[in-house]
This record gives sequence, structure tokens and C-alpha cells, in this order.
Amino acid sequence: MPDKTTNPLPDYERPPVIEVVYGIQFSPLPELRTPLIGLFWQSIKADYPKFKEMPPLAPLIERFDQETPTEQPMLEFLQEAPLPRMFFLDNHENWVMQVQNDRFLHNWKRVSDEDVYPRFDVVSDRFFQAWGKFCDFCRSESISNPKLNQLELTYINHIPVRESRPIGEEVTAIFPDIVWRKDHEFLPVPETLSWKTSFLLPKKQGRLHVSLRHARRIKDNTTTLLLELTARGIPEVSEQPQVKEWFALSREWIVRGFSDLTNSDVQKKSWIRKS
Repeated sequence: MPDKTTNPLPDYERPPVIEVVYGIQFSPLPELRTPLIGLFWQSIKADYPKFKEMPPLAPLIERFDQETPTEQPMLEFLQEAPLPRMFFLDNHENWVMQVQNDRFLHNWKRVSDEDVYPRFDVVSDRFFQAWGKFCDFCRSESISNPKLNQLELTYINHIPVRESRPIGEEVTAIFPDIVWRKDHEFLPVPETLSWKTSFLLPKKQGRLHVSLRHARRIKDNTTTLLLELTARGIPEVSEQPQVKEWFALSREWIVRGFSDLTNSDVQKKSWIRKS
């Protein structure tokens, strides 16, 4: 059997991805207080002129020393109130930089239906440029060098479904691994649906988490399936080349995983698969 990983990655003319999030988690930086985050914003304000305050994200670490696969929250005993997570956005709000005391994230997101996914290379370059600016700022302000403890890459997809068809049938038509039997003696067709699973990355460098749920889009109230694929973990050596390799590996698992999970006919007709 040929090695599938040597084949070109699946490529789509109209992929259903609406958001891609790069993330780096690190040990808390005690020197990174609110005034310094504001000073950092001043250094990037030309590209990210808007800002929002958001609740901080709790740290998560993938664990491999237990019988049951798990993503384990890290407990922190705080001496003072946690700092907010700051969103810095470009004028169109397609690009978002997120900064908190122990986390740095960078998103591309679709704001309007006309927005076109700029492709992985562009998103990747924007992330590493932004991360480089943050690290340069830390050095210039004598802030501790971030000690990485987790990496994360997330693809969020919106897949429209027909309201005239039972949700179980729609899900099975798109995701052939998820089947709702028609011969139940008592239960009717489900009103809604959600599904989660995870896959181990090579050499225990992390896990690919997949979640699927039935939802409604707020902006137009249309029914959709929200498919989220998140790779989370860290390479053995958290230096820049290995970090880039980890993100490339995670992207491959997300793209090939999406292809494995979805119906090939739907890929060709709805998303125009090219390879």
C-alpha cells in the first residue's frame, strides 16, 4: 500500500474553512502587565488599529502518561486578578492577534461571505511575523523569553445543511463514519447532533481533536454543521525550526483528516476538490 503522506495534500477551490487559529502557550510572564501590553499595541497599531478586551483562556496541556487520552487544564494559584486577553484587529477584522500573560494567538477569520481564505502559507507567514514582533518586544522591554509548553492549530469550518432533510441524514451524507440508523423502535430522528473524537499524532507530539455539532449561524439564522479540527501538542525540542515543523505536521493532519472524514462526492461538488 502506498504511503498516503507522500501524496500531495488535498486542495479545494472553495474550502468551507471560516477561521484558522495559530496558537502558542508558554509559562506566565510576570513582567507582562497591562501597561506593557498597551505599549506593545502601540508598536503594531498601524497594522492592528482596533482592540477588544476578552476573558483569558485557561491553559491546556496534552497528557500522555495516563491510560485515557486527555487534555488537562493547568491549575494556577493567582495572587491577583488575571489580566484580560487582548484582541488586536486589522481594519476589516479578518486578522486578529491575541495576547495574554501566557498565550499568543493569531487568527484569520471570514467576516463576510465575500472573504476568500488566503491559504495556509499566507496565514502561516502572518503568524510567524506577528510572533517575531512579540518576541522582539519582550526582549526590548527585558521581559522573560517565553518558555513554550504547548502549540495549537485550529481550523473551523461551516458546512451548510438543508433544513428540509432530517439532521441525521444530512450528517451521514457528509460524514459517512457517523450513521444514524433508521430502524429505531422508539426514538425519533434527533433534533440536533454533536460528536467528538481524537487521534494521536506521530511520536506523541500531540493529538488531533475533532468536534462536530449542529448549529445556527447568528448573522443569517441558517442551519450549519460546525466542524472544528484542532491539533495540540509540542515537539521534543521547542526551537523555531521544530516549531515550524510541528505546525506543518499539524496542518497536514488537519487537511488529510478533513478529507478522510468527509464524503468524496461532497468534496468534489460543494468544495471543488482539485487534488
